[in-house]
Formats: sequence, structure tokens, C-alpha cells
Amino acid sequence: MSQFNWTYLAPSGKKHHVGLFHGDRTGHVLIYCNSKVVVVDFKVRESKSYSIFIEEELCEIEIERQNDRFVYGFDINKEIDTPLNRERKANDKKHLKQGLAFIGILGLLVAAVLAFSKFGKNEPINFSALLAASGKETSAKVFFPNPKEATYDYLANGKVYSDKKPFKMDINTLMENGMPLEDGDEFLVKYSSEKPEVHKIQFNRPTQKQIGVYQNRAAKKYQELYPIENIDYCNCLAKTAYELDGVNGFAKFYFQDLTHAQNPRYNSDTFHRLIRSVEFTKQSEEKCRELK
Repeated sequence: MSQFNWTYLAPSGKKHHVGLFHGDRTGHVLIYCNSKVVVVDFKVRESKSYSIFIEEELCEIEIERQNDRFVYGFDINKEIDTPLNRERKANDKKHLKQGLAFIGILGLLVAAVLAFSKFGKNEPINFSALLAASGKETSAKVFFPNPKEATYDYLANGKVYSDKKPFKMDINTLMENGMPLEDGDEFLVKYSSEKPEVHKIQFNRPTQKQIGVYQNRAAKKYQELYPIENIDYCNCLAKTAYELDGVNGFAKFYFQDLTHAQNPRYNSDTFHRLIRSVEFTKQSEEKCRELK
């Protein structure tokens, strides 16, 4: 008998547990939500989908036949006309307008700052040219002395250099690769061998050690949501996601219990699209099946 479990975090903040049983011999299907049976179907031996409402969200559970096996998925239908989807689309339009207005204002401020800097300095340093001419790379470790500021240290020419960046420690503090920034994370920094204080930290380039940290975080999040799975199997799935989609694959695993409204870039939808893809299904079966 095939058994699958999903955890859905509703906009209200409440977690709902959805489960599915599919008999190997009989084909009978049973779907429950929070221990309450919501769907019973018989002799399901071909692809089929079921729709249920959880709070105000229309959820779709899919059974897809692929040759001699079945693949199961849980998705939120954000396209169908429901009161919640109408409200969601209205909010998206509002946020888009606010974002465009903010970008416009920010552009004016940046232009003003650059103009003032150029006016106030007779011989400004060309940082990009300096890094291109004498640039070297090393690792930098990030620390958070307070929730609004990140500092990082790097070693250059036998001396430790430090700098800081403003940050907010919440879910919106995502790196370019999608993962959140945490205390102790490591990234590559490029500095000038002639003037080591001239540098640029590259948050889109985590060190190899940091890649391993990301994998552990993604695997642990998966195991928290699916406690019946062992950590080796979870690590194998996370590694497969990385091999197919880079660090973005880790982010899709790490934020799989969030909705699109909570995290538009990485959420339950992006996670399920990844794990239900033909290539992920094939590779995870080949590499991870024996660890399950």
C-alpha cells in the first residue's frame, strides 16, 4: 500500500496534516485531513485528481500513473476563481504598484548619492578596476552582533579585515541563491591584493563548506515535515535537488511548508514542481531508494 503525508500551513498560521492511502492490489484510495476522512474512492488504477477545501484554500491531490508506478502530489490551486484567489490577485497588484513606486524613489536617491560623491571627490577610486587588476578570493564568515546588522571577517595578506552590512533577520532576508542568511555562514569575498580593504563579498557564491551546511538545513527541514524518513534518505533527496537546480534546489526544500503569499520565490508550489519533475523522480529513485 502506498502512503503519503503532506503538511499544509494555512494563511491563518494553522498547520493541517493531509494523508493518502492507495492500495497496491485493490486500487482503493482514502484521503484524510487532520484525521478526518474527506475522500474515499475505489479501484483507482489510472491518473486521477481530487479537490478539497482546507479553510478557504482549494487544494488538489493528484495521482499520476507513470508506466507501472504511481506518483503523488499535493498542490494549491491559485488560478481557479475562489474568494481567496480573488483577494490574492488584488493584493499582488497592489504590492506590484508599491514595489515599482519604491524602486523609482530608490533610483532617484542612488542617483543623488552618486552625483554628490562625484562632486565631492576629485580622484575617486575605481573599485571595479582595482579588483579586476589585482583581485584575489578568500572566504568570509558572517556574524550577527544584532538583528539589524551583519558583520563579516576575511583574511588577506596575513591580516584580518572586517566590514558590515545592514540586514533584517526574517524570512525576507534571502540571499540571491534563495537561502536565508544565518550566523556563521561562509561566502567568497574578492579583494585587491594591493589594497585588501577594497573588496566585495559575494553572497551568491557560498563556499564548499557552506554548500554542505545548506544541504543539512534542507534535509533537516524535510525530516521535520516527514518524521518517518531517516536523515540519510532526506540528505540524498536534498543532494539530488542541488545537483539539478543548484542552491535554489536547497531553497525549494527548505521553504516547502510555506505558501506563495509567505514566500513568492520558494514555497510549496516550487517544491512540488521540483520533486514531481521527471528528472528528479528518476534520479531520486536511482540514488535514494535503498536509503529509505
